[in-house]
Amino acid sequence: MRPGLRYECVVIVLYFARFTRLLALVTLLVTTSLLVTKGLNFAVEFAGGMIIQVHYPEAIASKSVQDTLVRAGLADASVKEFSRDPSYFFIVFPPTDEVLSPQSAPLVVQRVIAVLRTEQSRMEATGVDIVTPKVGGEVLWLGSTSLILVCVAIMIYPAIRYGWRVGLSLALTNIRNMVIILGLFLSTYIVFQWEFSLPSMAAMGAVAILATGAGTVYALRADQS
Repeated sequence: MRPGLRYECVVIVLYFARFTRLLALVTLLVTTSLLVTKGLNFAVEFAGGMIIQVHYPEAIASKSVQDTLVRAGLADASVKEFSRDPSYFFIVFPPTDEVLSPQSAPLVVQRVIAVLRTEQSRMEATGVDIVTPKVGGEVLWLGSTSLILVCVAIMIYPAIRYGWRVGLSLALTNIRNMVIILGLFLSTYIVFQWEFSLPSMAAMGAVAILATGAGTVYALRADQS
């Protein structure tokens, strides 16, 4: 490679590195601000609550089920469609004392069943799950920890094979990239108030792992060339 061309490439790389550092800092500040002021819209598996799975003998619109619950004074319940079958629905209640109490929770379930059967007598409740906020927090913690451990394991390999200096440089680069990618991911969920559920965490984890692996491979190839 000609000395002039090599110098131009170095300048471009340094400029890009400076730009990504600035972008990572801005993304981190914006994401942190959004988390503090608005927060994520956690799904029931993280926030806690009650999930009642119901089945209708034929397909029915979720709005019709929601309207029935609202008319009966159960406006805090939300109806979620089961994507593979339009006759199945999840009735989700937020984590209130009434829902989480072992004494009153069965009464809530009975009330929901009685209300929905006024519109369709052959409706059946096929399952009830109660998730406490403590369990939801543990699920969130385990998922986040697993993601961090996988990314750290990917970054350890170059440190063992090429030395700690290379490993440290790659680790800093990957952390910067993940701050940008995951920051944009979380900011999008916060701004649009999309529900952050287990599939959302799985998608975020897959993106982070792919970004870490791709960044490591690219950096090692560039260093070897």
